[in-house]
Amino acid sequence: MYQITDEDINWAEEILLPNGSSFDDQRRNVIKCLTSKDVIACPGSGKTTALLAKLLIFERKLPLDNNQGICVLTHTNVAIDEIKDKIGNRNSRLFNYPNNFSTIQSFVNRYLAIPAYQYFFKKDIQIIDDEFYKNEFSKEFAKILRRYRVPILKRAVHSPVHSLLRLENHERQLTLMWGNRPLKQVYSEKTETYKILSTLKKEILKRGILTFQEAFVLAQEYIKKFPEVKTLFSARFKYLFIDEMQDTSNDQQLVIQSLFDSDKVVTQFYGDRNQAIYEDNGSNDVDNFIQGEPLSLENSLRFSQSIANSIKTICVSPQNLQGNDSIRGIKPTIIKFNKDNIQRVLPTFGKLIDRNGLAQEGNRTFKAVGRVTHNSDSEKIVIPSYYPYFKKREKSPFEKTKTFKDYISLLIELNSSSAKNYRDIFIKCFINFLRHLNIKNESRYFTEKSLIDYLNNNSQKGFNHIEKLMTEWTLKISSGLNIETDLKNFLCNELLPHFEETVAKETLSNFFTINLEISTEEQEMVADFKKQKDYLYVLENGDNVPINIDTIHGVKGETHTATLYLETFSYAYEFDEGKIIDYLKGNHTKPKKRQGQMLKLAYVGMSRPSHLLCVAIREEALEGHEVDLVDLGWNIVDAQPFENKAEEKQVIVSQT
Repeated sequence: MYQITDEDINWAEEILLPNGSSFDDQRRNVIKCLTSKDVIACPGSGKTTALLAKLLIFERKLPLDNNQGICVLTHTNVAIDEIKDKIGNRNSRLFNYPNNFSTIQSFVNRYLAIPAYQYFFKKDIQIIDDEFYKNEFSKEFAKILRRYRVPILKRAVHSPVHSLLRLENHERQLTLMWGNRPLKQVYSEKTETYKILSTLKKEILKRGILTFQEAFVLAQEYIKKFPEVKTLFSARFKYLFIDEMQDTSNDQQLVIQSLFDSDKVVTQFYGDRNQAIYEDNGSNDVDNFIQGEPLSLENSLRFSQSIANSIKTICVSPQNLQGNDSIRGIKPTIIKFNKDNIQRVLPTFGKLIDRNGLAQEGNRTFKAVGRVTHNSDSEKIVIPSYYPYFKKREKSPFEKTKTFKDYISLLIELNSSSAKNYRDIFIKCFINFLRHLNIKNESRYFTEKSLIDYLNNNSQKGFNHIEKLMTEWTLKISSGLNIETDLKNFLCNELLPHFEETVAKETLSNFFTINLEISTEEQEMVADFKKQKDYLYVLENGDNVPINIDTIHGVKGETHTATLYLETFSYAYEFDEGKIIDYLKGNHTKPKKRQGQMLKLAYVGMSRPSHLLCVAIREEALEGHEVDLVDLGWNIVDAQPFENKAEEKQVIVSQT
């Protein structure tokens, strides 16, 4: 039996923590724990750093008995990259057989979905990717005769057809579904519509084009066909660590439970029930954490005690939330508004940033976040009600980009303070360049993960060299320099030679010269996206402070110096009587289902800031509650009117 000692942890501290910092008792208990346990961690608790410390210590103790391995699963490649960057040595034994470091998706793709497809269809998968699937589905759906296509679209009024029509394990059988019902229960199998839809879906499936969710469906079917895989994986891995466990979907949980024998594999699930905001994936936070009495990390390293006091009851499961005493405490503030001054909420937030001297404090990130981006009722408040030029990031034309010129335009127009946003465009450019040249990874198109793995395995410099190049290009763009020649030379002279493919000059030239024709509607989308800028607040000293507008899902995991939570409407307003206004006042009762989802989103949104939390609430929702909120430590201010015409003009200009 392995043990982790205080001396081991002291060594890890020197590598992972700032000089003079140390792990407290709670974190030491988590690091030392080598039995199956859930680790319930509050926002900003440093749970990933605690897991990193455990992994670093493990590296010094490898190999394990019987050459067993460690399996680490996360939900994003960003989290995997963070682990690898912190550990430093990408050739570490931790990242080689018998160990596994990957996203849950890539793990299931590699070990289950791909062999399952090969077994059931006797051929190779082409690609597992939602966006690629959506595009191919749309092309095929457009070929359906109008007299059938229009009624199908009318039935799919609330969801896209490509997401309704899917393969699923229904009642333990592979079934073609329409939403939550088998397709044959929606359309009789004898109807022409059923034949059209089932044929369309089967043809795409036969081409080897799957969604991410369908990979898990095939994985479950494969485990059912070959139950011995559970024995194999339970023998290979001694430890299983899953980060952000609350975000696992039901499909993911079923595969994990079916693949690892809990009597043989030590499993540790890290996460926070209160931040399970991906219910559209079928996640069920009640079932995610099931291993008895958990270990807890209740003190946040992210935010001040004043913020901890304000949000500790705005959650499904109350925690004894403790803030960071080293962070300056600022009273959380409610910005009260009405329909006439709603567009003054952002300038008021800017003024609070200025008056509290936050422009040079913390990480100097300022964001306004909300739940809902649009509503068919124009009277209902959504994010664009506060800032008309907002466009949801997910609706950007990134995925529509096809040519080199398109990527260059996106890089120039991005105007982002985040290097990750530039990196995302570069990676998409690399992948689309290879797809344009029909260069595949064996029989499948490259994804980000497979491209990185390929280059690390087939290049002396590996992908680290490209990471450095992307950083250099990002700095050049930020300085106003043109990187078009640099990027073109890299694609032709550095990336392409790795694949030993013969490419026609005309095909290569087309990627750099041809601009694909796009519809007027798509052109308008691109134009709207280019309008989407951060709201700029002008400080009293004349400097600009960018306030980024985003969705709550878009900022999960982030830390801001100041965050503004924007009240919006979906089926109700968050702070209406009977919703979550009482939780804001410190009163906690067991929430109903919709209340619970409101609370999770509010909790994630309000737990982002280190220094200043602001919440925008309609004045009618606040009526009768203001005294209680002030007594609890909230500051309440009105959305400030324009002081003069010049200021009004300046604000309008900054928004456009």
